Amino acid sequence: MFEFLYKDPATIERYKLAPLLEDRERYLCAVVASGVVGDVARRVARAQLVLVDLLNLPDADIPVGLATVEAAIEEWCRKVPAVSAANFRRHAFRWLRFLGWLEEPFRVTHPHVRQTEAFAAWMRDDRGLSDATINNCCYESDRFFVWAASRNLMLADMTIGDVDEYLAARIVGGSLRRTSARAAAGCLRSFFRFAEMRTWCQTGIAGCIMPPMAYPDRPVPKGFDRDEVKGLLATTEGSTPANIRDHAVLMILATCGLRAGEVGALRVDDIDWERDMLRVFRPKTGRADIFPLTPPIGNALMDYLLSVRPEVGRERALFLTLQAPFRPLTSSAIGMIVRSRAHRLGITGKRLGAHALRHAAAQRLVDEGCGLKIVGDFLGHSSPSATATYAKIDLAPLRRVADICLKELLDETA
Repeated sequence: MFEFLYKDPATIERYKLAPLLEDRERYLCAVVASGVVGDVARRVARAQLVLVDLLNLPDADIPVGLATVEAAIEEWCRKVPAVSAANFRRHAFRWLRFLGWLEEPFRVTHPHVRQTEAFAAWMRDDRGLSDATINNCCYESDRFFVWAASRNLMLADMTIGDVDEYLAARIVGGSLRRTSARAAAGCLRSFFRFAEMRTWCQTGIAGCIMPPMAYPDRPVPKGFDRDEVKGLLATTEGSTPANIRDHAVLMILATCGLRAGEVGALRVDDIDWERDMLRVFRPKTGRADIFPLTPPIGNALMDYLLSVRPEVGRERALFLTLQAPFRPLTSSAIGMIVRSRAHRLGITGKRLGAHALRHAAAQRLVDEGCGLKIVGDFLGHSSPSATATYAKIDLAPLRRVADICLKELLDETA
């Protein structure tokens, strides 16, 4: 393995003479087999040697505690400031986990794990919900059952009062705001509706879970204005892999108004180069929409596919991570692309995730005089009420209408 990574005989010999040769080589073989090559694989090998020295392996007590590893990493990064702490920590933890030598905190469980697993399977197989929705619902259900277990509450004996007490405790504790409380209540309502169908709990609980009120007149979170969108795209100028990939991501977000999850779900096969079309699957409506592949988007995608996107076997996801092991970009990763570049521009006072570009696209349509039906179709909304909120974005057209009506009224009374 080391002959594959290095050419200098002295370096190869040093790696071979270090402790835990078999354990290090076994992990390196797995890393290289996953698609890691070149400098990244050599950084992994270097991190192994450093960790062997820092933790005094293999003489240390196994498994090694999480705090011990963190302290060792902190000490090394103080001695060698140029080393990326995040990368070193990632390589260290992955190797120790691979060997089964990392002692991590015991994951809190509850007596209803099987029920939440069945709930997840039902959402995935019967309802066809997205992974993000399934993960959110399972997270909220698990969190509720951990709270219930601390009070010796079992599912069969729960009442609506228990659910209300749980939500009230989280709101008072500050871990839930009004919007997130509505989301948490919605997840629990879905679970109890599922549980009632299987007679796991008392009937009527799901129907009584009342999320906090959401006020329709609440202002829409401000999206980026046109100059800010241009500024975001300008931050991707350059020929680095990150700039080329992020430019394609931002172009699709800003031009098509897609959700982060919809961009992450795009596949290479969704691009129809012959007809200049881009097919987008909408998990919330269960339909596929077609967008025109304009020259700016097409050129951005072509640059990314030809010069950046790695060939990774059967993986057909369009946007992948830049470092091996190559994985599809998640919704959070796409949101981080937008936030990090917004921070570079010093943009503050608004939400900075991928959804801000979606709002910007909707605002652009409203500014151009498009009706709410067109805006709703463009955004992939399933109901007019979801689009009605965008009527509050731009007051200029309403002011012009008001001026016309007022002028006519004054003329009549003159």
